[in-house]
Amino acid sequence: MNCARRLGLCLAIATSVGLAACGGGGSSGSSASGQSAEGVYGGTLSGSASSAFQLLILENGEFWSMYGTQTSTMFGVAGFIQGSGTSSNGSFTSSNTKDFGFAPAVAASTNATYNATAKTIAGTLTSTAGAVAFNGGPIAGSLYDYNAAASLSTISGAWAVTSLAGESVTLNIQPAGSFTAASSLGCNFSGTVVPRASGKNVFNVSLTFGAAPCALAGQSATGIAVAYPLTSGRTQLLVSVVESMRSYGTAVFGSR
Repeated sequence: MNCARRLGLCLAIATSVGLAACGGGGSSGSSASGQSAEGVYGGTLSGSASSAFQLLILENGEFWSMYGTQTSTMFGVAGFIQGSGTSSNGSFTSSNTKDFGFAPAVAASTNATYNATAKTIAGTLTSTAGAVAFNGGPIAGSLYDYNAAASLSTISGAWAVTSLAGESVTLNIQPAGSFTAASSLGCNFSGTVVPRASGKNVFNVSLTFGAAPCALAGQSATGIAVAYPLTSGRTQLLVSVVESMRSYGTAVFGSR
């Protein structure tokens, strides 16, 4: 996949948006003062074909970041980044960052500074494809509350979403959290989505892909999902997952 699809920072939006609790673990993310980089950020990129990112850093230091284009109605995803990092005295670092805008994913490192009070972050993601700078803070126009408990009622029902490959995907989430999905190219998959045990506004996702033509036929993947209201009155859904070896991953996004 073209290196121009790369973002500048991965989120801990771990998706991260970042998919909730996928492989990667991570440190506690706490700093000496007890203020970590945990939370959600959004902002701009420099050195990337994508202009915007949304980053989620979870309580265990895992992070997910979606990158793409922000419009007045939705965040369009071109790729995502996932890894785990450490927060210390306003510095966030990760040596196991991976960019899933490539297939297979490209290894990278992340170095950033953050302000836990103002909820701002800035830094650089560096890989063999080059370096991308990111700069962000609270997501403009978003009503997402990271500290609120995630509720399945927010995401249950039918969604028409889009994959990173540009496929249309019909996603149906049951009230108890099980789901089924089918893409326009014939890939079917199913799994579960459950509120994260931390009590934060993030869902853990686990799924298994069906037979070919799924690119990861028969394989399982884990990650995160986030859903939040937009000022337009619609709700944005972002889902990202990676398989156990962290070589391949995929994401879907949409609004209703």
